[in-house]
Amino acid sequence: MTPPAPHAQRHPSTGRWRLLAGALVSVAFLWLAFRGVDWASAWSHLARANGWLLLLGLLSVPAGAVLRAERWRALFHPYDRSMRLGACFSAMLIGQGVNAVAPLRAGEVVRALLIGEMERVSRALALWTTVVEKVLDTAALLLFLALASLTMLLPAWVRGAGWTLTLGLVAGLVLVGVLVTYESASAAWLARLEERLPWLRRLRPGRLVAAVAASARRMRHPRLAVGLMLRSAIIFVALSATNGIVGIGMGLRLPAMAYALLFAILQISAIVPLPTSPGRLGVFHYLCVLVLALYGVERDAALAYGMVLHVLVYLPTAVGAPLLLWWESRRGYALGRVLGLHRT
Repeated sequence: MTPPAPHAQRHPSTGRWRLLAGALVSVAFLWLAFRGVDWASAWSHLARANGWLLLLGLLSVPAGAVLRAERWRALFHPYDRSMRLGACFSAMLIGQGVNAVAPLRAGEVVRALLIGEMERVSRALALWTTVVEKVLDTAALLLFLALASLTMLLPAWVRGAGWTLTLGLVAGLVLVGVLVTYESASAAWLARLEERLPWLRRLRPGRLVAAVAASARRMRHPRLAVGLMLRSAIIFVALSATNGIVGIGMGLRLPAMAYALLFAILQISAIVPLPTSPGRLGVFHYLCVLVLALYGVERDAALAYGMVLHVLVYLPTAVGAPLLLWWESRRGYALGRVLGLHRT
C-alpha cells in the first residue's frame, strides 16, 4: 500500500511565502539579539571557552536523544519489548532533522511513519505516542515553571506562556477524556464524516481514536504512568545539564535554575508554530540573550553563549539525521516511500 503524498497538491507559492516569512522572522530576532553587541568582547568570550567542556556538551546532546528514544519506546507498551531502541533513536533523530527545516513540527508525523515502517507497529499508535510525548514534556515544563515561581519572580511573558500551555494541556486532556468515554460514538461520528469527506479516509481517524482510547486506558496503570513521569523528569534534567555544561565551558557561573529556565523557554518556543528559518536561527539566540539577562549576564557574553549552544545542539541532528536516513535505507527499509520521495 502506497501512503498518500500529503504535499502533492500544495501550490509552490505556499512554500515560498512560508520560507520568506520564516526568513523575515529570523532576521528580526537576529537584529534583536545583535543590537548593541560589542563584537570584540563577544569574540573574546568565544576565544576563552574551554574546548573539552564544549566537547562534553556536544556529546551530551545525543545522550539526551537516547533517553528520549527510550521513553518513546516505552510509550508503545505492551509492544515496546519487541521494538529496537536503535530504530526508535534513528526515527527520532530523522524526525528532529525534519523539524529543523520544516514548519508545523512535520517531523513528528515523519518519525511516526518511519517507526511504523521500521518496526511494523500501528502508524496510528505511533502518531499518538508523539502527542503523548509532547504532553509529558509540557507537564514537566509547567511543573518546573511552577517550582521556579516559588524562588523568583518570573517575567510576565514567561508567566503568560506558562498559562497558555496550561490551558492547551487541559483542553487536550478534556478532549481525550471525551474520546475515551464516548469511544463508540466518536468512531461512529468520524465514520459519517469520512463519507462526506473522502480525503479524510487517508488519515484513518477511526484507527487514531482507537489508539488514543487504548493508550489512555494503559496510562491508568500506576507503574507505567509513574515510570513515564520519572523518565520525563530525568530527560528535563539531562537536557538542561547540556546548557549548564556549555555555560561553564563559556565561563558563566550561573545557578542550575538559570540553565533549566533557559531550556524551558527554548522548549516553549519550539512548541509555538512561529515561522522561522532552519534551526530557529535568530529566535534561539535572542531567547538566550533574554533569559540570561535575568541573571545579570551581559549581552556580549550571552550572545556568544547562544551562538555556541545553537551549534552544539543542532550539529548532531544536522550530521546524524542524513546519515541515519541513508543507513536505514541501505538496510532495506522503504524510507523514501514513507517520506514521499518516490512512489511505488
